[in-house]
Amino acid sequence: MQINNKKAQLYINSLLQHPLVRQLELVEDQGVKVSTHTYDVLKISEDEMKREFIGLDEYSKTIDVFAIIVGIIIHDISKGSIRINGEKLSHSQMMIKRPDYIIRETEKIMDDIEEETGLKIHDEIRKNVVHIVISHHGKWGKIKPSTKEANIVHKADVYSAKYHRINPIGADEILRHMAEGMQTDEICKKLDCTSGILKDRLKRAKVELGLKSTKQLVNYYGKNKRIPIGDDFFTKRIRETSRLINSVEKVGFRNLIKNSILIKYLDDDKIFE
Repeated sequence: MQINNKKAQLYINSLLQHPLVRQLELVEDQGVKVSTHTYDVLKISEDEMKREFIGLDEYSKTIDVFAIIVGIIIHDISKGSIRINGEKLSHSQMMIKRPDYIIRETEKIMDDIEEETGLKIHDEIRKNVVHIVISHHGKWGKIKPSTKEANIVHKADVYSAKYHRINPIGADEILRHMAEGMQTDEICKKLDCTSGILKDRLKRAKVELGLKSTKQLVNYYGKNKRIPIGDDFFTKRIRETSRLINSVEKVGFRNLIKNSILIKYLDDDKIFE
């Protein structure tokens, strides 16, 4: 396959350097950086497309891969911008009550990138990006996804939110520090979490072991050095989220996006005027 995507790469690289995109690395949602979630949505979308077709060659001919990548990078931008702009509504509330805010912001970012790079994307692709962003909450937002691309991103966003938007701290980490003599406030500071999360994680471990008190839990950990962190579903969430965070921290959010296998399926002639 002949690759013709230098302009697309320039556009995406410029987008990844946009101040509002960089802001995503400074904003957390339930213990996970928004930038980490953004990469996760891209990876899940990529995996979904691989499953639907044996390869991505045919798939890329029938779907707007560029709009998917750009839409995913932008889709949670307001989680950072609403803080910068002092907005009172949350991202989720904006998606329901103020979709106009999301639309204007998405279009403004694309305007910024077009001005910086001199690359103008086709209007149809631009509209597709906006629709992906404004509809990614599905039934939990005001606008429902109505294109293949928007549905792919919506499903990926739902999966990521369900499995990977959780502070990946388990009772095993907490008990290790407790065994070292650390107090609750010290552990919270060490693990960068709230006392509520500590209580929740300890409670889940006690339920799994059928124990009633934290003292019993500490004694169990002292004898076994291993402990269940929750039921199968919760454990899956913790483990997958931990691996995701480690991957992003090791390689970098922007590098992971730029190295996505989807990049090679972009065709400048189909994207830009």
